[in-house]
Amino acid sequence: MGLHINIVGRSVKAMEPHTYARGVAFTESNVSESESLLEYFARTETAEDFRVSVESLNGYFAVALKRGLTLFAAVDRVRSIPLFYGSADDEFYISDDANWVQSKVGSFERSELAEHEFCMTGYVTDSDTLYPGVKQLRAGELLLARVINRSVQVSTERYCDFTDKNDCTGDLGELSSGLDKTLIRCFERLLRLANGRTLVVPLSGGYDSRLIVLMLKRLGYKEVAAFTYGRPGNVESEISKRIANYLHIPWYFVPYSNESWWQWFRTEEREAYYEMAHQAVSLPHLQDWPAVWELRQRRLVPDDSIFVPGHTGDFISGGHIPKKFANVKRVSRNELVETIFTSHYSLAPIEGGKASIFLERLSNRITHGFDTCDYLAPETAARLCENWDWQERQAKFIVNSVRVYEFWDYDWWLPLWDSEMLHFWAGVPLEHRIGQKLYIDYIKKLTVKIIGNENASTLVTDRDERINVLKHCAKQTPFRGLTRFFYRQFKRMTEYETHPMAWYGIMPKGVFRKYYHKGYVSVNTYLAPHAIGLIDLG
Repeated sequence: MGLHINIVGRSVKAMEPHTYARGVAFTESNVSESESLLEYFARTETAEDFRVSVESLNGYFAVALKRGLTLFAAVDRVRSIPLFYGSADDEFYISDDANWVQSKVGSFERSELAEHEFCMTGYVTDSDTLYPGVKQLRAGELLLARVINRSVQVSTERYCDFTDKNDCTGDLGELSSGLDKTLIRCFERLLRLANGRTLVVPLSGGYDSRLIVLMLKRLGYKEVAAFTYGRPGNVESEISKRIANYLHIPWYFVPYSNESWWQWFRTEEREAYYEMAHQAVSLPHLQDWPAVWELRQRRLVPDDSIFVPGHTGDFISGGHIPKKFANVKRVSRNELVETIFTSHYSLAPIEGGKASIFLERLSNRITHGFDTCDYLAPETAARLCENWDWQERQAKFIVNSVRVYEFWDYDWWLPLWDSEMLHFWAGVPLEHRIGQKLYIDYIKKLTVKIIGNENASTLVTDRDERINVLKHCAKQTPFRGLTRFFYRQFKRMTEYETHPMAWYGIMPKGVFRKYYHKGYVSVNTYLAPHAIGLIDLG
């Protein structure tokens, strides 16, 4: 009978015998790295002390500590450093290594429902993993385990939600001013953390990474580098290069090809990365993994660099709110579930006779914790959609991509997930968040302010504009179904050789076509079942 902690990941610090911490966080204006986090939690004695201490941190961390017959643990607001736990024979185990917990509790048979969910989303939802005996802490959650009457009792509590408070007032101009002040404070924290180290930005053609380099330029930070990747000449890389040139930032390009992906995917390094990043929950992020490897091998950035990706400005600013919520007075519970399901359970279809049973069970998983009302106000429906997205896709798939940087032994920081940014956006009224109205308007104006109107005008032909044109053309034709069919056939015939990331080169062309006609229309629809051994990519 006992409580066991095993925190072993990168940069873990321990205060013997029973306090462990990973990560970096701010307490008010001060940076508390792992050693200081240990001191910060050293005075924690009660559950209330622990909850208040965790709520007060702004950053990316995981902590576990034991006080007598009580154990406390928590992850940050986006679960950037996951923790896993389980019990067996009145022994409780918690670790940042799911495999260790699995070995201790003896849970080796995968859940069939979790397998289906993983293949459809790229992650396992709620507090579950692929193995029923291994659980995970969700974003913004803390755990309390106690030995009572010679048995272990475990409870969890949400100390943070991604909620829509609607407490910001004013017109678009006043809200833009509030966003500006918030961003300045968030990036000033990043610069205090960096303290002269090089900040490396994965710079795409989108708004999020552009906002990061614009803010770094605005605040006068000199040690900045940018990189991008893909097939030579792809649109994203061209816009990325243009932005870096305007801002006088060193820019590196890593070329991708079908041939290079075939080689990268079959290395021992890729297998080791999967072992580290998968953790029976998440499909490992692969997109920029070889690019960071190339940066390290070619020694293009210093070893102590901090990678600063743009995760996930489009989400927190409202880009994932269904636009139909803006034009209705109420949303039914079934509509809400269907919206989440069609948005996120779309990687691959469920095949076989059990499809209807699994679909019903997955729908029940989505509604776990939802309000029981049959009809909801659009603001409430939007909040529930975002809360689900935040704790599932954002935390377990998008944010989990920072494992790439850790694997290659770099530090990272997510300025757009700063707690103050979350608090700001949670208060912005729905009308200014749907379609990212406030966010995009702000970034466009900041672009003009920093690089000038003439230069800014060369950046408007990005992916969003091209997508809008295609959508408009599709809506105008009276044969939309037929148009979609022929477009998909054309895409199937050409994408293997033309995709800007070239990543279908991980498999032979025959394997690509074998599954593509079944609805496998994203590289992740191949990678997810492959990651758990359900299909062979050759």
